[in-house]
Amino acid sequence: MFKFKRNTLAPALLAVCAGLMSAQAAASTVTLRITSASPRQMEDSRALQDTAKFLEKETNGSVILKPYLSASLFGEVDGVGAAQNGLVDMAVACTCNFTKLTKAFLFADLPYVFKSEASAREVWDGDIGAQARASFAEKTNLIALAFAPSGGGARQFLNTKKAVKVPADIVGMKIRTTATPLEQGFWKEAGAIPTPVDISETYTALQQGLVDAEHLQPMWTTTLKHDEVVRYATEINALYVYRAVVINKKAYDKLDAAQKKALTAAMAYFEDKAYQYNEEERKTSLAEMAKHGVKTVDLSPDEMKQWEELGAKFRQLPLAKDSVRAGLVDRVLAAQAGAK
Repeated sequence: MFKFKRNTLAPALLAVCAGLMSAQAAASTVTLRITSASPRQMEDSRALQDTAKFLEKETNGSVILKPYLSASLFGEVDGVGAAQNGLVDMAVACTCNFTKLTKAFLFADLPYVFKSEASAREVWDGDIGAQARASFAEKTNLIALAFAPSGGGARQFLNTKKAVKVPADIVGMKIRTTATPLEQGFWKEAGAIPTPVDISETYTALQQGLVDAEHLQPMWTTTLKHDEVVRYATEINALYVYRAVVINKKAYDKLDAAQKKALTAAMAYFEDKAYQYNEEERKTSLAEMAKHGVKTVDLSPDEMKQWEELGAKFRQLPLAKDSVRAGLVDRVLAAQAGAK
């Protein structure tokens, strides 16, 4: 009878077992491809890269988050569509770029609905945020996992002309806007002249006087080098821009219970990091703007009140009221009643 030698059989069996275990591990590993248009240095991109490492560690490598940043796959609007259609698993986009799918997040694009980033986070993490997520999931095949600030804090009113203090100071100014009706409507109500210009062409438009002003976050101002052409930055605190992280339902359902729990923890980690980096980047960007000669204009309580009253007036116009479910803005404001 033929006999196997022990010292030759054992390595062979070990090799087979190792191969089977390796194949099993590969089969159980889930890779989540996530697209974002944010530049690599933006706070949400930095947070996303940290989160990829966190999630891999939390799941012992069974879930790999693979970010594609700087619009290397898709722009924001196309990225949301790609996630919905399953071309990618996840996407990051500003809340305003979900409006073709749902109005669930549209309240966040109204002026003066958030008092601060801290109070805004309480809204997103509370009952209002939960209802927005549920409505979003019902109308799409996407799940909203996290919300993070973008661009280094509140948008500033930037202009090439003068130190703006109150809404009356901007009457007749040509302000660069997107094609978003809410944005155009607000500046029209303020007395400015909304002028849609693609962000890639705004530097030249400001430089050549085709527009006098824009409404932009500090980090985007320095990233796009607009601090080379604007001269004044007024802290009107009208709008805090938020990006949502969403996942395709089918991709989410590929995860087992432990992996879903780890993903939830990872998204909380993502938010913490994004808020941390957002604060850091705001300070860095404001210092850079000052270095280029941009004067920051802070407002007195009475001056700020005029801007807030303008926001309240705009929210009562049909354009705004028809965009957001009745009573929702009042609930958002009430949820921040004690916030500063």
